[in-house]
Amino acid sequence: MTEKDEKRTNITYEALALMSRSVYEKYGDDAIPTIRDVWYKMGLDSGDRLKKKLTTRDFKSAANLLAEIVSKAGSIEKCQISDTLFHFSTKPGTRCDVGLEDKGRKICEAVMSVHQGQFKSICGFDVEMDIVRSRATGADCCEIIFRPLESKNY
Repeated sequence: MTEKDEKRTNITYEALALMSRSVYEKYGDDAIPTIRDVWYKMGLDSGDRLKKKLTTRDFKSAANLLAEIVSKAGSIEKCQISDTLFHFSTKPGTRCDVGLEDKGRKICEAVMSVHQGQFKSICGFDVEMDIVRSRATGADCCEIIFRPLESKNY
């Protein structure tokens, strides 16, 4: 990704974050399905671009790439990756990139569906997401676990 593409992506991300917060404040829970759909679709699109960087498009490769991207912000404290697990947490006190502090779990889940879309594009299958802790619910950090849905059969 060129620096110009990265800046465009950051501006798009920030604009979508602001729009999502505004729509949620105005329409509440009724807006959640729309917010989730838009973030998920953005994840599908970004996943299509990201997968070009990979020669292997399995869950672990996708998780490593996404961890690398999240780590660039310097907010990752812990990260565990395996063939069936991507588990990370941010440093305590790290601000939410989307500005969702104390906005609630539903809006957090809707926005974080961007990563589910990325995994779907890169790997070709759905992942489950478990938000263990979130700045959006008042926690001092975020902790999120992703697992391939197909791993339930292991």
